[in-house]
Amino acid sequence: MGLEQYALHLLTFIFGYVTCRTFYFLKATRVSLRLLKVTHVVCLAILVKCIEEYSYAESQKLLALLKCGVTKDDEVYKKTTRTHAQEIELFKSRGITTILALHPDYFRTVPEFDDWDTAMSYLGTNKKIAQTFLS
Repeated sequence: MGLEQYALHLLTFIFGYVTCRTFYFLKATRVSLRLLKVTHVVCLAILVKCIEEYSYAESQKLLALLKCGVTKDDEVYKKTTRTHAQEIELFKSRGITTILALHPDYFRTVPEFDDWDTAMSYLGTNKKIAQTFLS
């Protein structure tokens, strides 16, 4: 066996190793992106569930106010309703901002949403994933 054959074997090994590492990297990148997108869907679904629960608690609070004799025209009732709407909007904006801020620089372009409306559209297109996770 000559030096040329050893060099050929070495080059074949190096080519195989580099090819294997390249395909592994590409597969790992694809899996990472899929996991990130599933994480987005799950996180958005949890945010929606939180808003549902908070809204239910708010409706119970308003019912309790009505039972105590506070009318819908009373300032306490109006303030409670206004405060609830403001808190929900703040929760939505902070939730989306936090999700987007937690991405490293190389994943900044992955999220397909940038505000609450586009996030709900994204969740709507991927609702099967959310239903699977939350059921």
